[in-house]
Amino acid sequence: MPLYTSYKVEKIFVSGFLLVILAGAFLLWASNNFIYHMPMCFVDALFMSTSAVCVTGLATVNVGNGMGLISQLVLLFLIQIGGLGFMTGMMLMILAVGKRVGIKSRISFLWGFGIEGVHGAVKLLMTVVKYTLFVESAGAILLFIGFVRHNEPLGTAAYYALFHSVSAFCNAGFSTCPNGLNDFHLSFIVPGTIMSLVVLGGIGFPVFADCWDAAGTGKRLSQYSELVITVTMWLLAAGTVLILISDWNGALAGMPLWAKVWNALFASVTTRTAGFDTISPARFSGLGRAIMIVLMTIGASPASTGGGIKTTTFGVLAMAVWNELNGRSESVFRWRKIPHAAERRALALSFMYIATFLTGAVILAVIDGMSFGKVLFECVSAMGTVGLSLGITHDFSPFGKIILVLLMFWGRVGILSFFASIIPSDRGPEVHYPDTYIPIG
Repeated sequence: MPLYTSYKVEKIFVSGFLLVILAGAFLLWASNNFIYHMPMCFVDALFMSTSAVCVTGLATVNVGNGMGLISQLVLLFLIQIGGLGFMTGMMLMILAVGKRVGIKSRISFLWGFGIEGVHGAVKLLMTVVKYTLFVESAGAILLFIGFVRHNEPLGTAAYYALFHSVSAFCNAGFSTCPNGLNDFHLSFIVPGTIMSLVVLGGIGFPVFADCWDAAGTGKRLSQYSELVITVTMWLLAAGTVLILISDWNGALAGMPLWAKVWNALFASVTTRTAGFDTISPARFSGLGRAIMIVLMTIGASPASTGGGIKTTTFGVLAMAVWNELNGRSESVFRWRKIPHAAERRALALSFMYIATFLTGAVILAVIDGMSFGKVLFECVSAMGTVGLSLGITHDFSPFGKIILVLLMFWGRVGILSFFASIIPSDRGPEVHYPDTYIPIG
């Protein structure tokens, strides 16, 4: 049942992320410049903080070589806050000091997961925290084994494991390894663990909770969970096949058969919002990059650590097209009708999302004089909070970096949520007009 309230949830959500980004930028700038004497201008600090809080992974400063340990830990904290959400952190702080969670906090927390209402907030919070700690801990253990097998010292392996586990589960894509994960393209443990963490972080906390309840009680999954899982599996499979086709003799050339399939699968998984790469995107063909752009645009699932227009938006639009081709007046999934309001919102979101990153790409191509194809890739990566790059991020002008900061911010908080936070609601009576005929196609 919808919840009607004058409380502007979008405004507190957007403002909260903005405050965390600004605080993180100051901490990164201060620690790097005054503790480690490693020069970092405030624009770069703002860029890195935004990229961390928005769990993107684009970087204007090399994390492993250009940031001190404290700066890296600040970055890791920002990634965790960004992945779980601002209101999740606020709820934990409220409970930690023994205070009662208020109605506004419950509304904001649940709204951040796409749930309307006030009931079940604390229960979902505990599920989110337990799920996150378990998955990240298990991932860190497996990654530690992988880094040790890769001949890293024990201390370095432990730190790498912790950092990459949090970064992967939160779909951030930051790496403290000097060469990222490019040295692991013929390995199993590290890439396999990273992929698992990315998928588990990207399916969304409500879907995990639903799967957990279904496993314990034997009840059927909700239509929402089935849609998320179905679309996710299809995208992973289709992405892998298409990347194999596009770059069999390109970026994947010279590898054994198993390595080609393995690295194509890794690219299919991480392109959808994680930003790790075992093969640099700059090595892929034009077709391969186009496939990556499509996957980055779709992204992960709602109420997850990932970005993009989301799997459910893509699924709703795909079913609307399929049902239209079959001459059906209603869109149906698993014997349930999809409301026209959901189709309209999916269409509006997709249009505004694509229009935004295209506008950003045009502006960047004009002011920085770079190839539109390369700039488009960076803008889609920023808007989708992915973090993959063609290696040109640090070459943008300060104004260009600010454009990418805005794209990352809008991609994380949601373009519709952002405009809803600044545009007053029209609470007047809705006037219903007669229909008119407009030919389509």
